[in-house]
Amino acid sequence: MLSEKCRAAEGGFTRLMIEKPFGRDSETFDTLNQLTAAHFHENQLFRLDHYLGKEVILNVASLRWANQIFEPTWNARYIESVQLLFKEDLGTGGRGGYFDTFGIIRDIIQNHLLQAFMFLAMEPPSSFTASEIVASKVNLLRCVTPPSLSDKQSYFLGQFGRQGDNPGYLEDDTVPAGSHCATFASTILKVDNERWRGVPFLFTAGKGMDERVCELRIRYKTQPCNLIMGSLQQNELVLRVQPDEAIYMTTIAKEPGITAEQVRKPTVMDMTYSTQFKNAYVGDAYERMFLNCARGDQALFVSAAELVEAWRIFTPLLHQIDEQKPKPVIHPFGMLPSGYTAWAAKNGIEIRPTWQEYVANNGDQIEEMARVFRELDVDGSGTLSAPEVTELARRFFDGREPSETRVKALFQAFDQDGDGKITLAELREGAQKMHRSFSQSAKSAADDTAMSLDQVSSLGELSLVSDFSNVH
Repeated sequence: MLSEKCRAAEGGFTRLMIEKPFGRDSETFDTLNQLTAAHFHENQLFRLDHYLGKEVILNVASLRWANQIFEPTWNARYIESVQLLFKEDLGTGGRGGYFDTFGIIRDIIQNHLLQAFMFLAMEPPSSFTASEIVASKVNLLRCVTPPSLSDKQSYFLGQFGRQGDNPGYLEDDTVPAGSHCATFASTILKVDNERWRGVPFLFTAGKGMDERVCELRIRYKTQPCNLIMGSLQQNELVLRVQPDEAIYMTTIAKEPGITAEQVRKPTVMDMTYSTQFKNAYVGDAYERMFLNCARGDQALFVSAAELVEAWRIFTPLLHQIDEQKPKPVIHPFGMLPSGYTAWAAKNGIEIRPTWQEYVANNGDQIEEMARVFRELDVDGSGTLSAPEVTELARRFFDGREPSETRVKALFQAFDQDGDGKITLAELREGAQKMHRSFSQSAKSAADDTAMSLDQVSSLGELSLVSDFSNVH
C-alpha cells in the first residue's frame, strides 16, 4: 500500500524509512527483504538503527582515521579486549509482553551494539561513502564466527529479580508466568582476521541494572616498559555513548610533589562533549537520521548485505535459545548476575565492580568501612561532605568527575537523616543494609535458579579488588 499510494509525484523522490527490528532471524529478514525489494529499489530503502546517529558512534571514525596515534595500535598486538556495554536502570514497565517475544539479544545486541562494533573493528573504507562503508562492514562481519549454546563459554544469560521496591521481571503482569526470557545477556564474538585474531569482543546488555549507560571500552595490553615505572594498571580508551557523551582515556601519571617522585596515580585524559563543545548542539539521533534520509545519504543506514551477515551470526544462538529455553541466572535488580564476572574472566576480560557491588560485598566488614571512611574524611570533620563523597564516586568511574546523578545516588544510599553529610555510623548502617539486602536477594535468586553451590558466589565473585585505594 505504501508503494501504491505514497510514492512521490513525477519529478520527486521516494524514500522509505523502516525502523528495527528487521525481522527475528535470517528467515524472517529474508522474507521482509524480498517484500521490500519487490516494491522499492535498495537506494530508496533507509533501514533505521538510531544508534548510528549517536554522536559518539559517529566520532569513532574521526577518532580512528583523522588522528595519527590510534590506528597504529588498533589491533591485536596492542589491544587486549573490547567491551560493548548497554545497561538500563529500568525494568519492563508493563511492556514485558512485547519484550518477552524478542529478548535482550534481539532488542539491543544484534543491532545497536553490533553496529557500534562494526565502526570499531572494520577496516578503513577506501572512501567515506555509503557503498564503501557497507563493503567494509560486510567484510568484517564475514570474519565473525557465530556464538553457540554448545560452547558454554560463548554466552551468559540472566534475568532480573526483585530487589527492595524494584519488582522482578516475572512480577510484570504482561510477562508470561515462568518465562525464561533473558533480560541480561552477554556474548563473546571473535574476529578471524589479521587485525583482530585473538581479541575477545564482549557484548553485554541488560535491563534492571544499576544505572543507564552505554559505553565502548577498549583495554590495552600491558607492555614490558610499563614495569620500569612499576605500573600494571592498563590503559583504557572509553567512548561514552550515553548519557553525558564523552571520549576519554585512563592513563598513569606522576603525582605532583617533592616527596612523590615514585608515586604514580591513574589519571584521565578527557574529552567531555559538554565542556569541549560548549556551544555545540548535540542533536538527537533521530534528528540526524531524518535529515540524512531527506538528503538521500545512506551512509548511516543499515544495508541488506550487512543484515544478512548480522542475522547469520546470531540466528543459530537465538534459535537454540528459543527451542531449548535455557534457564537464565536470576539476579537482584541493580546487580550483575552471579557467575558473570567469573565467566568473563575465563574469556580473558576483567569486570570491575560498581560502587554498589563493592559496598554489598564489604558492607558486613566493619573495619573495612571504617578504613574507607577515614581515607575519605580528608578534613577530619567526622562526616563526609559532597566533595568527599564525589571522591568516592570518582574511584568507581575511572577517576572522572562523576555526574550529579551518581553522587546523588551515593547520598541516598547512606545519608539516613538527609542533612547532606554522611557519618561513619550512617556509612556502616547503609553498607550493612545494602549487604543484607543484596545477600538475601542473591540467595533467593540462586534458589529460584536452582544453581549448585559452586555456581553461586554472587557477592564473593564481586570481590575483584581487595584494596579500596586501588579501585579506579
